[in-house]
Amino acid sequence: MAPGSAARVSVAAAAAGAAAMMISDSLPSAFANSRPVGQVGQAQVVQADVQVPQVPLMSISAATSLLAVASLGAASSRLAGRRAVPSSQRVAVACRAQSIAATAVANGNFTVLVAALKKAELVETMSGAGSFTVFAPTDKAFSELLAELGVTSAQLLANPDLKKILLYHVVSGKALSKDLKNGQKVGTLQGSDLSVSVGSGKVSVGRATVATADIECSNGIIHVIDKVLLPPAKFDPSKQVGVTAPFAYFDPAGFSKVGDEEGFRNLQASEIKHGRVAMMAAVGAVAQHFIKFPGFGDVPAGLQAVTTAPGTYGFAALFVLSGALELTAWSQSPAKEPGNFGDPLGLRQYTTDMREREINNGRMAMFATIGIIAAELLTGKDGIQQLGF
Repeated sequence: MAPGSAARVSVAAAAAGAAAMMISDSLPSAFANSRPVGQVGQAQVVQADVQVPQVPLMSISAATSLLAVASLGAASSRLAGRRAVPSSQRVAVACRAQSIAATAVANGNFTVLVAALKKAELVETMSGAGSFTVFAPTDKAFSELLAELGVTSAQLLANPDLKKILLYHVVSGKALSKDLKNGQKVGTLQGSDLSVSVGSGKVSVGRATVATADIECSNGIIHVIDKVLLPPAKFDPSKQVGVTAPFAYFDPAGFSKVGDEEGFRNLQASEIKHGRVAMMAAVGAVAQHFIKFPGFGDVPAGLQAVTTAPGTYGFAALFVLSGALELTAWSQSPAKEPGNFGDPLGLRQYTTDMREREINNGRMAMFATIGIIAAELLTGKDGIQQLGF
């Protein structure tokens, strides 16, 4: 032991001894008349007339002070021979992260969300093993939703689609804010995708903005958002553009299925293209009776124009040109409405009303073209001759 350490031990011992003496001098012999009454093991049990002594407060205070000095001296002696632990060797003790459900409960700003999780029986899922990313709406976000929908909290919790709404806020796996990219689509446990927007220092998912990001939980991540996300309604072909009077939604063969948006888009795009071709064909079947292009003066009107040279060459050229346009300029984009290939003439007439007018005219033209062809095959007369001219 170092000399300094020995000195500190001696001071501590002396202080402790002095304290003990002060207490013993201050207390009368309370056990002077004690007598043995029995034995436990090797120890005698004595009975004594015990009296509570009047101990001067000054003596107790002084004794306490001396005991404190003794304790400090002893602690100093124990630490004197130890080296300080470098900061690089110190171990940081962290609190164990709670589950997503427990974190939401403890936060206090997600009371409606927690109630909804309980109602939809998702607490166990959000508390168990696994890895999830939850976009958690606050109570304020739910209040705004209730006002938007005009319903009460009880009505919202009773909604049969509550579980689907909640699962639309959950993504499988951990997705930190730094991992989210602008334009990204993330699949939810509900089945639909969420669109991610990143810009101006903000991260948005759907219509909501992330207010607080990357809250670590034992089974995933919580991103706090300012609005409740509503999953897109199931695709209904009976509510799309083109459903007009007098037939309204007319699909007796059942080609279009509820929820099958891609199938409907393909069918409608085909319908629009066929309608456009039919409109041009109907006009051509009438106009060719009066108009002949240079070099085609001897080509007969009607269907015979296709089988008579040079009409055959013209038909082949139109076929190749149409195919080239179909593969290039008329290629359907998934981001646009069926049949939307732009507005090359700048007419600015691509509205819902004009779209429905075009679809209806195309349907009428398809019937007209079929009628002209059938009548010519039956009578041998072109479109104008069929009218008696």
